[in-house]
Amino acid sequence: MERTVTAEGASLGTLLRDIRLDRGMTQEQLGEASGLSVRSIRDLERGVCCPRVSTLRLLTQTWNLPESQGAELHRLARTWRDRSRRQRRAVPD
Repeated sequence: MERTVTAEGASLGTLLRDIRLDRGMTQEQLGEASGLSVRSIRDLERGVCCPRVSTLRLLTQTWNLPESQGAELHRLARTWRDRSRRQRRAVPD
């Protein structure tokens, strides 16, 4: 299955990477602190997969993000999921 990067994925991935770097963490350190695999973190930052709500909650807690920043992460992910659903419905079988 080919993985593609959407505009929403790129925006969310960039934001996740920026937050991680602002916290002075490597992907490995974030993985240890959050329990996520480095591969999952890498894929999220590259925008090739959309995080689950539980994953965003975990990252928000790990980083102790303010509510507004957590809400922005959720908004970007929701936009990405909604667009993905619309595209799947538009593709004829």
